[in-house]
Amino acid sequence: MHHGGWMRLLSLRMPGSLLLQLLLLLFSCEIHATLERGTFVSREEYYRRINADNTNEERLYLENCAQSSDTGHCSLAIDNQIIQEWTQCSSTASETQPWWNAFLETPAYVSKVVIHTAPLPDAAMQSALNQFIIYAGGTACYRHNAAASFSSRSFPCDVFTDFIELSSDRKDAVMSLCEVEVYGKALAFQELENGAAEIALNYCSSSVDWQLNICKHAFDRNFAVFNGEHGKKCLDIPSDKSAEEAWMRAYFKESALVKHVKLFNRMDKCCKNSLNHFTLHINYYKCLDHNDANPFVTKIFNCTRFGQSRASGLGTRCGPTSVPIAGFRLLNIAASERATKMCKRLNKLYFGLQNGRLCYCGNKFGRYGEAKEPKACDKRCIYSKSKRCGGHYQNSVYEIIL
Repeated sequence: MHHGGWMRLLSLRMPGSLLLQLLLLLFSCEIHATLERGTFVSREEYYRRINADNTNEERLYLENCAQSSDTGHCSLAIDNQIIQEWTQCSSTASETQPWWNAFLETPAYVSKVVIHTAPLPDAAMQSALNQFIIYAGGTACYRHNAAASFSSRSFPCDVFTDFIELSSDRKDAVMSLCEVEVYGKALAFQELENGAAEIALNYCSSSVDWQLNICKHAFDRNFAVFNGEHGKKCLDIPSDKSAEEAWMRAYFKESALVKHVKLFNRMDKCCKNSLNHFTLHINYYKCLDHNDANPFVTKIFNCTRFGQSRASGLGTRCGPTSVPIAGFRLLNIAASERATKMCKRLNKLYFGLQNGRLCYCGNKFGRYGEAKEPKACDKRCIYSKSKRCGGHYQNSVYEIIL
């Protein structure tokens, strides 16, 4: 889980026996902040870009944690209790490069991370918190290296993300966390369903770019279907028996919420089946596996993920799409109580639960959801033939009573 350097915001991977033939990738999103190399953005500028009503830092809550080993469970670091005693804290085994991570309830601008820890029970143990890095998504936002240990400390971290990771390079070290607090501003994505924009790309790379600078052909905005005619260039990644897989990566200019990815295949006789099998990643996390014996000319792949992190895609257009989405990730147990807690923190009036799995927060909602093709949403509810629930999904909308 250790991340370093610049993030891979989108990648496609294929078995080595295949060719990757891409004419163009299109992305839909709502753009929030510039992340170009070498660009310094002040905290005031971050707040301006998210149109925050004020710049007061708010507590952001974490969930779905994991760690490199489970001596003391990772959730003890996000139980909202600061008890700085070894048995009440999460802890890894004494190991090489220990790590701990968790997701925010909703994507956010993170201004700082506060870490509370406790003395290790054995003086011979080495603390991983003497030398560690705070990663937000795939970006290293703070590097800490000190001989002296700390009890509680705040670390700056100006970045947009929904994923926090603490990772140490120390050997035979224990990472013990009594509480990890994150502060900043939640992102609301108010216009996500009102129109999507194409994501601008900064640069790209591929598994053969060390020989040929060809990945740019996948983003040259030539939409013509390639049938072998002269002058049309595609991204061709030839098979290599010595390589396990071929790959292509594209780097976003701006932090973004991806809604879908559109691929244009080349259709000449030699290569039209080359995109029958591939995987799509947003940053380090798999978004989908595509396996189909039939080639496609062009195809849209739905994948709702924040620019640097993991999230689950929305399952249907028949959901409560007029609700401004404040959080898009799949909740493991999206009970109404849990959704109430999350959406109340965002100061929203309503939330919707889709099939008890997807939670939407907003200040308005549509009737039974909306879709481009109304008939697709004109489905009867399972429990009542006289009502319409929208597609094959049952949607429940709740009002938050303060």
